[in-house]
Amino acid sequence: MKDILELLKNINKRIYLFFLFIVILLNFGIWKALKTNKEFIIKTGNLLLGSAWSFVFVIVLIISVLLLMKKSDRESNKYVHEHLFQPSKYETDGNIVNASFIKAYKNKGSNEIVGSIKVKINNLSEDKIDLIKGRVFFYKEKTRMKRIDFEIVDLNAGFSELIFFSHVNDDINYLLDWEFFELSIIELKRNQSVVTNKTYRSETLYKTNYFILNIDKFLDYRILGIRLKYNLAWIKRKLRTEIIPRITFLYKRKTYYLTSKPPFLKELFALLQRFIAFTIVYACVIFFIILIIYALYDIYSFINNMIKLWVPIVAAKI
Repeated sequence: MKDILELLKNINKRIYLFFLFIVILLNFGIWKALKTNKEFIIKTGNLLLGSAWSFVFVIVLIISVLLLMKKSDRESNKYVHEHLFQPSKYETDGNIVNASFIKAYKNKGSNEIVGSIKVKINNLSEDKIDLIKGRVFFYKEKTRMKRIDFEIVDLNAGFSELIFFSHVNDDINYLLDWEFFELSIIELKRNQSVVTNKTYRSETLYKTNYFILNIDKFLDYRILGIRLKYNLAWIKRKLRTEIIPRITFLYKRKTYYLTSKPPFLKELFALLQRFIAFTIVYACVIFFIILIIYALYDIYSFINNMIKLWVPIVAAKI
């Protein structure tokens, strides 16, 4: 009994408290009555044996559903992290140097998401850059949203230098809402050569707001209008895109005739096959629903009979 309560405590606190209440009730009343009411014990055993399959079926069903919801919560949150926390990197063109913009999010804990923005200058050449002066401009609708001035000395080949870093907050919203950015080189010195007044531009970024517009694909805590603590987006996506289509495929038409009239007998046989498959699928669904209803009714009848049998005895002993 102790192991069962510990398992229920880890799975669901409400179920654990309910069973704990039953155990306490048993300890206070029924165990005292067991010593003097053997015939009631036999009746109780018979009732329990008659409803044992219902209890096993419902407990297995509840545990399976809880485990499935926990898996859905893990997989859904993993999907959110893969989409939202995947670093976004954008770069300008350039053969000697270029500029890159990197936006990344991470889960700091306690459901707190922290974002950061980095702007780097990258040495793409095979030589060390002695000096580079320039600016990075961010544009939206031909309007400069931000300018970052920089001056870098001794930037080795293949290395980068961070010229801007900030956490995502309301003060830097201009760096979250741009369409393209440019690297403007005022002066660049390397190997006794000088490059001046060069501009490199990034590709235009078209924001789709996919995460916000499809929020139900990432965050969904409701089932039949009831809010749960588990994210059910993963299991609902599995049902819509994999499980239900595979089931309905069993009884859907699979052969079409475009250029000739279909053979009557062949079509009739295919229709009969689809009808049989349809009947089997929905008969299984209806049977499973009836099984759940019957098991719940059987448990209700057992509890009702137990109350009628034991309440007078327990009340007399307490």
